[in-house]
Amino acid sequence: METNDILQKIGLSKEESAVYLALLHKGNLSISQISAATKLYRPEVYKVLPKLQERNLVNTTIKGKRKLFMAASPEKLASLLSSLGNDLNRALPEMLSEFNKKEKRPFTIFLDGTEGVRKVYDDIVATLKKGDTFYRYSSPTILKKRGYYVSENYTKLRDEKQLERYVITNEGSKKWKKIKFEKSVKIIPKSFDLFEYDITQLIYGDKIAFVDYNTETAVIIENPMIAEFQRKIFKLLFQKL
Repeated sequence: METNDILQKIGLSKEESAVYLALLHKGNLSISQISAATKLYRPEVYKVLPKLQERNLVNTTIKGKRKLFMAASPEKLASLLSSLGNDLNRALPEMLSEFNKKEKRPFTIFLDGTEGVRKVYDDIVATLKKGDTFYRYSSPTILKKRGYYVSENYTKLRDEKQLERYVITNEGSKKWKKIKFEKSVKIIPKSFDLFEYDITQLIYGDKIAFVDYNTETAVIIENPMIAEFQRKIFKLLFQKL
């Protein structure tokens, strides 16, 4: 990487970098000599020098009647970098506060088609850590067409991470798959069967996903408060069944 590029990365402008390097290589220079060495117009040099002096990167000396400028030791650049780091650390809490305010707003992803539905299930195993739990209102469609909508990667990672799932479904699910989850399935009464609509809802981490198997569309909403709200409703219903 060019030295000029390094100086710009630590906060010097292109013109400031050019002037500092010219003084570093050529020694004490006057305004006109700096202008000639850097190909900058004299008004630009007059603007740049005070900025470099404020950063303690340029000193002055008098030779006869001439005012000359000289580069300070490059070690000053290290202290400049340290100062920038300190400034960033002071500003970081406020910046993070603004960022977190934005993060609290729901973040929504829309997915389409068979691959879109698969991405929902893949996102579950990608999001959750080993031993985590997720919650599912389950349409029988996912059992009838499991291989169609669920990738091998999902099943593999789900089992590797030992993810526990709590499921609310209907009687129709029993004929498609033997229920073998440890303590996780409750059956909704026929009079309140929600799953004739072929829609599944999943709650995992800070996310909620809705899958409509009729149109093969899905939406993932990421928001901690909404996810926790839905999780509590699920747990309440699960306890009552």
